Amino acid sequence: MIATEDGGEEPEPAPPETRADGAGQAEGSRPAFWSKPRTRLPGPVSATDSAVYSLVGGDPKTGPTSYFPREGSRASGCPTVGAGSRVSLDGCCTAQDCEVRSAKKEYEEDGQEYEEEEMVISLTSPPPNQWYHGKLDRTMAEERLQVARSPGSYLIRESDRRPGSFVLSFLSMTYVVSHFRIIAMCGDYYIGGRRFSSLSDLIGYYSYISCLLKGEKLLSPVAPPEPVEHRKRVRAILPYTKVPDTHEISFLKGDMFIVHNELEDGWMWVTNVRTEEQGLIVEDLVEEVVSELNHISKKEAYNLLMTAGQVSSFLVRPSDSTPGDYALFFRTNENIQRFKICPTPNNQYMMGGRYHTSIDAIIDHYRREQIVEGYYLKDPVPVQHQQQVIMDAVDSKDIYITIRQKTKGAFYKNIVKKGYLLFNKGKGKRWKNMYFILEGNDSQLIYFESEKRAAKPKGLIDLSVCSVYGVHDSMFGRPNCFQVVVHHFSDEQYIFYFAGETPEQAQDWMKCLQTFCNHLKKPTQPPSNKRLRQVSSLLLTVQEAHKLPSKYFTNAYCNIYLNSVQVAKTQAREGQNPVWTEEFIFDDLSSEINRFEISLSNKTKKSKENDILFMRCLLCRLQRGQMIDEWFLLSSHVPLKGIEPGSLRVRARYSMEKIMPEEEYNDFKELILLKEFHVINALAHVCGQDRTLLASVLLRIFRHEKQEAPLLRALNDREISMEEEATTLFRATTLASTLMEQYMKATATQFVHHALKDTILKIMECKQSCELNPSKLEKNEDVNLNLSTLLSIVSELVEKIFMAAEILPPTLRFIYGCLQESVQQKWPNNSTMRTRVVSGFVFLRLICPAIINPRIFNIITDPPSQTASRTLTLVAKAVQNLANLVEFGAKEPYMEGVNSFIKSNKDRMILFLDKLGNVPELPDTTEHFTTDLARDLAALHELCISHSDELRTLSNERGVQQHVLKKLLAITELLQQRQGHYAPSNSNR
Repeated sequence: MIATEDGGEEPEPAPPETRADGAGQAEGSRPAFWSKPRTRLPGPVSATDSAVYSLVGGDPKTGPTSYFPREGSRASGCPTVGAGSRVSLDGCCTAQDCEVRSAKKEYEEDGQEYEEEEMVISLTSPPPNQWYHGKLDRTMAEERLQVARSPGSYLIRESDRRPGSFVLSFLSMTYVVSHFRIIAMCGDYYIGGRRFSSLSDLIGYYSYISCLLKGEKLLSPVAPPEPVEHRKRVRAILPYTKVPDTHEISFLKGDMFIVHNELEDGWMWVTNVRTEEQGLIVEDLVEEVVSELNHISKKEAYNLLMTAGQVSSFLVRPSDSTPGDYALFFRTNENIQRFKICPTPNNQYMMGGRYHTSIDAIIDHYRREQIVEGYYLKDPVPVQHQQQVIMDAVDSKDIYITIRQKTKGAFYKNIVKKGYLLFNKGKGKRWKNMYFILEGNDSQLIYFESEKRAAKPKGLIDLSVCSVYGVHDSMFGRPNCFQVVVHHFSDEQYIFYFAGETPEQAQDWMKCLQTFCNHLKKPTQPPSNKRLRQVSSLLLTVQEAHKLPSKYFTNAYCNIYLNSVQVAKTQAREGQNPVWTEEFIFDDLSSEINRFEISLSNKTKKSKENDILFMRCLLCRLQRGQMIDEWFLLSSHVPLKGIEPGSLRVRARYSMEKIMPEEEYNDFKELILLKEFHVINALAHVCGQDRTLLASVLLRIFRHEKQEAPLLRALNDREISMEEEATTLFRATTLASTLMEQYMKATATQFVHHALKDTILKIMECKQSCELNPSKLEKNEDVNLNLSTLLSIVSELVEKIFMAAEILPPTLRFIYGCLQESVQQKWPNNSTMRTRVVSGFVFLRLICPAIINPRIFNIITDPPSQTASRTLTLVAKAVQNLANLVEFGAKEPYMEGVNSFIKSNKDRMILFLDKLGNVPELPDTTEHFTTDLARDLAALHELCISHSDELRTLSNERGVQQHVLKKLLAITELLQQRQGHYAPSNSNR
């Protein structure tokens, strides 16, 4: 995968300083060079410095040490770190080029200790004057590389299309030139998703550590025809003191700055040459220092110094006779003197036998020391005769007022979307709340510690080499997750994970990001087909495995992949014939996704569990809309030495939805919304296997039409009328119970957070056990103290739940009231049914699941400790029994200590549940629910097609519903015919 250029650039040479400067010496007959201080490129890592790199997709940084998880990289030819393995850099560099030292460090996560590897890598890279070409177009770059005719040749140039960014141009083994975009941002450099502190680090990394293309590294730099200057410089015309807790920097009048980025509203990200501090300044306080006079002749240099210059003025120009050398021209009272400056192979500059880090260092030195007897360097000659180098008069009062009015929130152009998301750089790492900006012009996702400090990013993701995938709740035990997969050029990939607070927030971010991701961009529909959309989805049910090898499996679980990107996993199950029966729905698949894979691993206490067996299925095998139920023979990732790998039973259905304009479904929608709900009842009867999908589609349609309350009321009443035993009401999973559960999760998040969050966070921090089960108590553990702690927690939690009644949405409370009214009519002599029918939904299906697993409602970000997890379970037990109005007995005698609390709070619980249902009239809702209604109706139409045979049978059996069902079948068939009027979709399947 090759990144599009449209950017690329590079900073200028920064040679390491080794010796003090020396006195100037006349150059003699040599022509000379130019005038102004030369800008510095971020320098290479010297032989004594260390650059630290993550070998699995992190951000390479210069520094003494770095820690990273021991995970393997799939990149061919790249160093890998595997569980229990040694670091290997074979083929990456020679002993003199790269030195690796490793050590081990233990860290704790999720209650388990994992091992990390510390790695320090010392790199060298050629000096920038051997590979930096300045502003250069793509054609000229390719010509220079083709002239070199050496595979592995490379150069870096400033993009001619996107000023401020760079391009790495590379000649591959097939003699094809590839161009890789490098983004420069606040002193850092990004290629793909990797961050480097300098271009020299980037060169060193892809020369010795990692492949740029598969099996290919940077080998031979191609030097420019002559040295190239770079980087805008500015000088302070007024002093400034920074605002605390910002990225601003303080400076003095006359300070010189190297400009890294020019941001919006006049802000700049710079390095102060005097202090070497990086940060923000505002353009009002500085003036540009002209840094080059092109290629003026020696005669023009003499004339300029004599006419526009003063005594002690100077300029620097390229040497005419010795390409690559420079000459410093200096005016005295009597004449113009010239001094030769020679760049050295180790990226230094020699003048008069002394060595300097840069031409700037030479000029700074001779401003302090005499260049010839009685003279010091003063000002560079102005570029134009009338130009002043330093502003004569400045109204500082007006300038400072202007600065205070500038907004630091406008640093970035074309902000498409911004806001907070939970962010995770890799499985096993901690979630962090970060502030994100989606920048549309350059397709960049930029992230920061907080909105207040949204200037210098913590990182940047180049979406042009990315794709976006959903993440099933099972991956992290939390909802609303998605992932951005960065496809690096050498075929390796690494992944960033995100989580939103709500499903709507996560979906909104995903859709925005997909717009800017080039890697898996959906094909453009032809003009004749512009009103017909296509959306594909995959439904998978992992059923069971048979005869797994006992040597490798005792506690098996499955990882599910789409195109080798993990998107879900099952629970672990014991034995060699585990049964899972877990369903997964993957929606809105990219057209590039052509297969799913399921790998089997064995659950252990190790930090890394490798996939052992796998199966793979191409989506083209699945007939559209048809469910398959097959046993797949498993293949092995490891040598089994004659052992049979076993098989895996999978149910799968791949659907390609053709979505017509919304108005095409008007008759279909009208039939669905009929108040008798005949169509819904029929679908509930025939769609048992598709119950979850049916419920989610119906809920979105009816919420959009503000008809969810009548639907839920009718389905609940039907369920109650069909139930004979009060004790088993809503115990089975039906369309009614599934809809209620989905509706509560969609609308009651605020209630759950308000009622539970504070207490759960205290449980997460509490070290005191609440264990009461004698078989689980530690030796000499005080069970009375544990009981006291548990009762204190439960009491606080229940109090907060009681206080949160008014936060529940009024429509949901109205539905609870309808439930109470219906059960009272059905079982008038059962005094507890009014209470228990509501508690069965509020507590059994909402509050208690949120207590046991707080991550499903984003109450916590990290998994609870073993102690906290057990406390949450015990709290949920106590709360559920209170909600059921039942005390603990012989089944769990160790919990009997909670009975006194249950007895004293029964009446309050009854009052609370009655209060929840005390909304006798359906309220006018102000909820603004948005959905893709055309797509929801298309999905429901697809379900009708899949179950048309069963619906046809029902239409011949049911008297009242017969007419409606026959009309449904006719409309379903008519919609199929209308789809044929549209041009075939531009799809790869």
